[in-house]
Amino acid sequence: MRRRELLLATLLASRPLAARAEEEGLLLGAWREAALGQDHAGALSPATGRVVLDLGLEARAHGFAAHPTRPWVVVFGRRPGWEALAADLARGTVTHSFAPPEGRHFNGHGLFSPDGRLLYASETRIEDGAGLLGVYDAAGDFRRVAEFATGGRDPHELRLSPDGTALVVANGGILTHPDAPRANLDPEHMDPSLVHLDPRDGRRLSVARFAPEWSRLSIRHLAPVPGGTAVAMQYEGDERAPVPLLAVQQGAGPLRPLDLPEPMRAACRNYIGSVATDAAGRVLAATSPRGGVALFWDLAEGRALGMARLEDVCGLAPAAVPGRFLLASGQGALVEAAHDGTLLRSVPGPRRAWDNHLLRL
Repeated sequence: MRRRELLLATLLASRPLAARAEEEGLLLGAWREAALGQDHAGALSPATGRVVLDLGLEARAHGFAAHPTRPWVVVFGRRPGWEALAADLARGTVTHSFAPPEGRHFNGHGLFSPDGRLLYASETRIEDGAGLLGVYDAAGDFRRVAEFATGGRDPHELRLSPDGTALVVANGGILTHPDAPRANLDPEHMDPSLVHLDPRDGRRLSVARFAPEWSRLSIRHLAPVPGGTAVAMQYEGDERAPVPLLAVQQGAGPLRPLDLPEPMRAACRNYIGSVATDAAGRVLAATSPRGGVALFWDLAEGRALGMARLEDVCGLAPAAVPGRFLLASGQGALVEAAHDGTLLRSVPGPRRAWDNHLLRL
């Protein structure tokens, strides 16, 4: 087995998970059982906290990709990732474990095509740090069928464009290597960008960048907003530097930073870990595990709504009620919050050390 291979340990499902998702809206996440040092990914009810799918892992998980029409999800390991798991929620089973070819590694995120036939995964070519999208046949045992150049280093999250015709890819701009996976090996030559690629052949359709003085502003995470994409950044420099941390791109236009109130911006310590919109697509939320805060922004009115404080908060997903979100902490909390920053309730269940991302089905 490869060192970081993800292994199925247990499955807890008393009835089909697809039915539960329809009834409750299941929440996918990754966590660590601190007492045992065991990593997990799975699904739980955000209403009761009951875990209905539990995948024991050999390494930390990061992001998830959900199939558009079938109850399938893919779990990606944390960068550098060497394996991914595909699970069938209707049957409560893991169906495939697949890996990038030699000389590449996963970067933690992926996306199914609108028809569900293909899976795109953000990857890095190790020899030169070039960013790639690996293309896998989701209808054919996740066999790799192509790769596209992203035109940058360290591609991370990817989304579909608002009209569904392009892949929107966040190039973080950081040179990395598996021998030092958390290190920025060339900060002086960072070149972060947001690119639109043709999903059929990888042709580059557009590129957006910030001003040169913000070249260390790594573009990491994305969320769909009406007519465009919300962009979240992490600054590879002084955490006190007055740089933007959130921006919105309308269509394939320029990146327009959000004018966050300075106390909110400073509280993030120049690091946004996750970003999402609420069930109505009106409120944008972003989390900062370094700052221990979650921010809320009204997209229609262009104004800040509030800030919640929660130590080591990163995981983020819309709740069932518009204007509310689920927040997960690396210190164990899973709570529901309102857009004014009020923490409304804790989701029942044992405290788990939650990892970076949540996905609401």
